[in-house]
Amino acid sequence: MKYKLRFSSSLAVCAVAVAVAFYFLIQFLYAETDCHFGTQLLTVVLGLIAILVAVSAFDYNQQWPISALHTSTNAFTHYVQLKIIRVVGWWKLRKLLQATHHVSQAQEFFLMKTLKKYAMTEYGIKHKFSEIKSREDFVRMHPITSYSDYEEYMDRIAKGETNVLLPGLPERMGVSSGTTTGASKMIPICHEFLFQFLTEVLFPLMYVGAKEFELHSKLVRGLFLTYAPKWRYTEAGIPMGPVSAPLKLTKAMDQFNVAFTSPSVCLDITSEQECTYIHWLFALKDPYLCSIGANFASIVYYAFVHLEENWPSLVDDIRLGRVNPDLDIPIGVRNTLNKHICSDPKRAKQLKTEFQQGFNGICRRLWPSLSYINTTITSSFTVYTNLLKSRYCADILFWDDLYGATESLLGVNIWPRDENQCYLIHLNTTFFEFIPTAEMDEPQPTAIFPEQVTIGEEYEIIITSINPLYRYRLGDIVRVVRFVNQCPVVEFVRRKGQLLSVKAEKTSEVSMWNAINQCIKQHWTGKRLVDYTCCENALLAQLKGGEKAIIPYYIVFLEFDDGSTLLPDEKQKLDEVLQSLTFPYESFRLKQRIAPMVVHTVRSRTFRDMRRFIVANSMASANQLKIPRVVSKPDHLQYLLDHMIGE
Repeated sequence: MKYKLRFSSSLAVCAVAVAVAFYFLIQFLYAETDCHFGTQLLTVVLGLIAILVAVSAFDYNQQWPISALHTSTNAFTHYVQLKIIRVVGWWKLRKLLQATHHVSQAQEFFLMKTLKKYAMTEYGIKHKFSEIKSREDFVRMHPITSYSDYEEYMDRIAKGETNVLLPGLPERMGVSSGTTTGASKMIPICHEFLFQFLTEVLFPLMYVGAKEFELHSKLVRGLFLTYAPKWRYTEAGIPMGPVSAPLKLTKAMDQFNVAFTSPSVCLDITSEQECTYIHWLFALKDPYLCSIGANFASIVYYAFVHLEENWPSLVDDIRLGRVNPDLDIPIGVRNTLNKHICSDPKRAKQLKTEFQQGFNGICRRLWPSLSYINTTITSSFTVYTNLLKSRYCADILFWDDLYGATESLLGVNIWPRDENQCYLIHLNTTFFEFIPTAEMDEPQPTAIFPEQVTIGEEYEIIITSINPLYRYRLGDIVRVVRFVNQCPVVEFVRRKGQLLSVKAEKTSEVSMWNAINQCIKQHWTGKRLVDYTCCENALLAQLKGGEKAIIPYYIVFLEFDDGSTLLPDEKQKLDEVLQSLTFPYESFRLKQRIAPMVVHTVRSRTFRDMRRFIVANSMASANQLKIPRVVSKPDHLQYLLDHMIGE
């Protein structure tokens, strides 16, 4: 009823504005010939304003459907935001596409602007930034770097020293998860980087999403599964945490957070389980949900597992209009959340009916108009994507929209409906170089510029960022799939360090995944993989305090959705398939220089609980966490060993 009233109000505003515009038109047309010019001008301006108000009010009236969580105030705020995003997003996307016609000029413009910004810092003076006049000069005068080249600078910045890498102090010290490299990294994040993310990346992607899925005329919300980071502070009081999270919450944030279902106070909930519950509570209440998002597909998958386990209490909360009293959340947060929710027995009944029919395809049944799920789905996240598509999210489009890292913003996927999800590298946010495969193991390899790469080839990425890092080896391996004009479009392949190599055979994460996937299809009939990881036997020797085995081998851990295990012959198939896919591994196996791999299965929910274990015992937040495909920490290995089935 309140929406009918609001629509009537918008039409009334439209009618009044038309009448006012007509009045000023009459005043202008029948004004005295000796009427003062200023008066005539004011009449025209007021008439134009009235026409603008009338058009806006009529357009606002056409917005449908409307999120069930919207009040009149934040519905109008959402409407204004969409208009701003439409204009800014279109403009920034246009600038990016224009840059693809002139890659060398666009990249050199970004590079020179960045070097000029930091030319008078200690680092800029040392590396003679003021003498660099072109990207060729930069490549000639500045060496390729890795994180070790910056550690001393990072420590000094953390202690409050200025003009080291940045003119002043950073907005925050961005902390990487460390789950794939084995150690977290501190990266100074400048204010411009956060603004760059908003205007150069987020707005264009929101524009693409609204255009592609016809959301420009809908005031609908999306669910974004985000969690409270672990904020820490350096000696100088600089916040340390993930790049993506806001530093503090304010009451005004909810007015700017109107595109998402969860109130911003959710970021005051430190427990991932409780926060996931609240995310679902508000998302379930809204039948017009347009999207579900998270940094990684693993977060979406485990959120649906949580929903399957907790739906009865969620339905009760929606029916009663409350937050579950058994949740362990601060009383102030609880009171704020209770103000945001009201009783909705009708929606609760609808939800209960759908849940009782089972969870196959539950996503589409709960939200018939859901447009897409936006999250990272490629490479090691394929396993979670397959699980989501086969059970919870059948017939839902997955859009892997953003390629980014703590260090820089790397690429955008402006083709959400493409089956092969890939990224246009962002020429206006990062200066790129690419190391060919043959040069990857060199300390100072020869790198090439974006327009010089070859379709189908793999490269390691080097970046120069405003954060600031210069000719920095990011550690990501990408494959070039095509060009947009002169600009490469890439797909993520793997992290450089995610290798098994006990005899220099270098078995990649991709090779192991392909072997596991082939076994599932051909040899492990009826098995549905939840997650996996592996390690070298040397880590086991380190954990147990014993000597290394004379012949080294791989150890693989698998979890299946039904908690089942494999027979010895089935386990052996993985070793055989990996040999067939990877010649170096096969060669060492035939020479008996590498022993047969050892395959363990772990109990149901092991990897979900391992995620919580890693978050609790590291600086990583739930938003950042990726299960390492090659385990390098003894405590992670011990956790897996403690959860093996029947061994």
